[in-house]
Amino acid sequence: MRKGGPHTHSFALVAVLVVLAACTSPATTPNTSIRPQTAAAVPTVEPTLAPDAPCRDCWPLSGKPLKLGSADKRALLVKIDNVPLARPHYGLTQADMVFEILVEGFATRLAVVFHSQDPQTIGNIRSARLADRSLTPMVRGALVYSGTSAYEMPLIQGDAANGKYVDLSADYTSGYYRVTFRPGPYNMFTSATAMRQAIAAHGADTPQQIPSWGFLAATDHAPTIAGMSGGVGATDITIPYREDISLVKYQYDPQTRTYARFQNNAGKPVRDIDAVNSQPIAAANVAIIRTEIWEVPQIVDAAGSYAHDMRLTGTGLATIFRDGLRQEATWTRASDTDAFVFKNAAGEKILLDQGQTWVHLVPNDWEIPSS
Repeated sequence: MRKGGPHTHSFALVAVLVVLAACTSPATTPNTSIRPQTAAAVPTVEPTLAPDAPCRDCWPLSGKPLKLGSADKRALLVKIDNVPLARPHYGLTQADMVFEILVEGFATRLAVVFHSQDPQTIGNIRSARLADRSLTPMVRGALVYSGTSAYEMPLIQGDAANGKYVDLSADYTSGYYRVTFRPGPYNMFTSATAMRQAIAAHGADTPQQIPSWGFLAATDHAPTIAGMSGGVGATDITIPYREDISLVKYQYDPQTRTYARFQNNAGKPVRDIDAVNSQPIAAANVAIIRTEIWEVPQIVDAAGSYAHDMRLTGTGLATIFRDGLRQEATWTRASDTDAFVFKNAAGEKILLDQGQTWVHLVPNDWEIPSS
């Protein structure tokens, strides 16, 4: 018998088992851990807007980008006096829109709309007029005013009771105060914060859908787009209110694409500024709305002058000043809750520039000189 025979067979058996194991085990590869596959994020590509496209996600009354603001809050329509003793005004540079309206003696009063910005000082506050009953529902607003005539007060209260707007008369609303640096009655002031608290006290701080006036998306654009084709150059504008205290002039600045505003005081033009920040008024657009305006004998001031009312729905002639151009147009407005829509002679809608718009409501037969 040879020594070592059994050991040789054992090594042979082990070798066979190793080979068999290698044949039956799954093949292995480096880095066999399985990781979930995630698709790469595809960036959202915003479509390129046409140069004359209207803005999206913008404030409905100024066209400025909405960003983090809340466009469904109520607007404030504030009545501000406009005689020389009431100037300079407080808070006007923060307004989205300003309506200038003829009142007794052919002086003017302002209906100032605050929506995208809430100034902490607004003044001076004066009484409401009949036209406010049509303008306030348009901006889903609260009417901020010092009071009104015995004839108009029940009309405003009836509107408010019917949900057309919120009545914030100083006769029965807190948040107004008198300043000492102005003589009465030109010394009543308030703040947007106080008026919004008053709105909440009425339970009226609910979301509102304010119709947009239609603004251009692009701030840098050709002047003739979006309804201004065929417009003529006009850098100096005159609104022929009372020459001694109310006549208005605008001068267009092509660098800022805005209209500087001047008003007469003692027959001489004075640049309009905001006394809050000493900044000049700079309108992005000036709109002239011609309509029927008539005297209301039930409302008479101390000098014996009648108040006015006017037609603010239907259709009529208009003139739009934008980007240094003048465009003759028509205005339409179906109801008090609708915005004004402007179209040129070809039927194209006129879009406004982003920024503050001044709207002048004047009689049908008024000429508006420009050059």
